[in-house]
Amino acid sequence: MAEKAYVITDLGPGDGGKGGVVESIANKVNARVILKEGGAQGSHGVVLSDGRKFNFSQWGCATFQGTPSYLTSRFVVSPIGLLREAAALLKVGVAHAFDLLSVSPFCICATPYHEVWSHLYEIALKDHPHGTVGTGVGKAFQMSKTNPDMTIYADMLTDGAKVAAVLKKQREFVSDKYGSLSDDDVLPEDREILASCKAALENDFALEDILRLILEAGAKVRLEDMQKVVSLPGNMVVERSHGVLTDSETGLKPHVSSLRTLPHFTDLSLRTHGYEGEIIHYGVHRAYSVRHGAGPLPTADPKLREQLLPGSCKDDNRWQGQVRVGPLDFVLINYALHACKLFTEFDGICVTWFDQIVKNGTWNCCTNYVLGDKVFLPYKLRNIDLLKSVKTPLKSFSIPTNRDEQTKLCRQVFETYTGLPVRMISFGPCKEDKEYMEV
Repeated sequence: MAEKAYVITDLGPGDGGKGGVVESIANKVNARVILKEGGAQGSHGVVLSDGRKFNFSQWGCATFQGTPSYLTSRFVVSPIGLLREAAALLKVGVAHAFDLLSVSPFCICATPYHEVWSHLYEIALKDHPHGTVGTGVGKAFQMSKTNPDMTIYADMLTDGAKVAAVLKKQREFVSDKYGSLSDDDVLPEDREILASCKAALENDFALEDILRLILEAGAKVRLEDMQKVVSLPGNMVVERSHGVLTDSETGLKPHVSSLRTLPHFTDLSLRTHGYEGEIIHYGVHRAYSVRHGAGPLPTADPKLREQLLPGSCKDDNRWQGQVRVGPLDFVLINYALHACKLFTEFDGICVTWFDQIVKNGTWNCCTNYVLGDKVFLPYKLRNIDLLKSVKTPLKSFSIPTNRDEQTKLCRQVFETYTGLPVRMISFGPCKEDKEYMEV
């Protein structure tokens, strides 16, 4: 039986800095495996002290230190994406990436037709974006619920006839859904995307290439039962994608994922598969607020972008949209904690990117919202439409020059306004830059 399972949860809309936290905790507790949940969409960045960098999507963030990864049934895998990521890992010194990966037979598989669907869905919204990473993970999950006969699971990846039949159904589904979409139905700047998507749906040779690549990935994938994975001795780290604010039910709608992102569902999965060990929950949040693309960010301040984002590897793109930053928002953090609280009590919080705050010399934080003569306190948030009108009064803290005093301030502020003990503070991108209170 495993000793402890450390579950890492983003307390924002994503982009919280989970990659470095997962790598550091896995190293600190000598984790024997990284369990992956979520999907093959965003990237969790890791920076090594020797200068190597990598944005992990489907392999766990402790891959550089040789820790194997397991894709649970709560992970939507991209078989073609696995091939690309393995090739990219080879370039940074990971020679046999598939030897460090095993997959649940019940993983849903995202295909290029889900990707096309997500692109067409987004451009059809014109200038009212929902926001998507654009890889089709959400659409693959959605299709598994509404059209299960059109879903490929990991245990089908070596059956060419089955995969081919399902791919054809997927292509027909998306073609029927968006076949009538015309140039007049999208923004002028998106007409090239529309043409590219339609060409992909009409190209029989593209279907053959997709089938070939999926089967190639299937031949490399090693299937493993989760019950066996969690029954082995040693510590585990659960690396989860997305953030609590994008949970499909309790997130800030309509800018949410198709997936459930509350850590309660991780606990259910572990217990259902026979895990009886201790589960430790750590929340993760940057020392400031960040959001990639559409969705509420009440403290957003365009003037802070250049100050806070350098080196964060976050760029604007058509699908996720513009990256916005602002002062730390404890109202949204506490809303996320409240959304989880019915089932999950966190054991601590990991603060990332505090080095950017140190460089600025001043730390601004929002602890409540004001609308007219009303004050919105943490966990009282109900109507996100109000977020467009609220004022976000700030508290300012001067950053000491001494590292011990910086640590003390960070702990004091987070512990005062969340009630959670701080377990880790990141003063830089590498695991050597992390300061631990208790892990």
